[in-house]
Amino acid sequence: MRKLSGKLTLKNCLIIHLERSLERKPQVRKLKENLPYRTKVIEAIDGSKPDNDFSKNYTPRLLRPLYPFSLRPAEVATFQSHRKCWQEILDRGLEAALIIEDDVDIINREFTAAVKLAMKEIKMGDLIRFPIKLREKPRNRSVMRENISIFEPTLVGLGMVAQIVTFDAARRLLEQTERFDRPVDTYLQLRWKHKVHILTLWPNGVREISSILGGSLIQGKSNGDRLRREVLRPLYRAKLGTYAFINRRK
Repeated sequence: MRKLSGKLTLKNCLIIHLERSLERKPQVRKLKENLPYRTKVIEAIDGSKPDNDFSKNYTPRLLRPLYPFSLRPAEVATFQSHRKCWQEILDRGLEAALIIEDDVDIINREFTAAVKLAMKEIKMGDLIRFPIKLREKPRNRSVMRENISIFEPTLVGLGMVAQIVTFDAARRLLEQTERFDRPVDTYLQLRWKHKVHILTLWPNGVREISSILGGSLIQGKSNGDRLRREVLRPLYRAKLGTYAFINRRK
């Protein structure tokens, strides 16, 4: 059962895995064998299935700043897969769980040290990110132990390869994403909307190896779509930065 106060423990890991992705199964087995947690494979939602009802949660142009792109089925499915993990945390009453995607590899010594620091600092309601690249700046003073820092970012970075999610964070995210209009990592940037306390941990011993495992499962974009995104993406980032600044105390 979850704790309302006191030190939290991390005993469980949820691995998001698409069943038809045969080339990633050996990596899933490796993660299950090497991670020191009770692991459960969460079957990812398959965006290629025609019977997947994308209208259930996906509502374009829902939040501000407006997200300028339509989501591809794989992006909707990825968001639904993370919601499935958040629901698993609630259904099992887990204090916290490590959620990782199946194209992740772990550098054991660095990862163990990073998790040790995370669990010293984590509080109920937190979500702690393990990014594969450091692209964030601290919003306030960071905590550092053994050359590993944990901090609240000014603007949450992109990527969802690995994160520790507490019970209250999972509950809050589920409540706030019954409808969504953008990818899951982009949604987490709207901290004034979901009000989940998000921290970043770096370095963390996590690396992404999708290129070794056959590449991304999200389909590529056409030349026209790529050009449109190159034009609109910096405009969206500028608007996002403005919203983050305006809502910096929320």
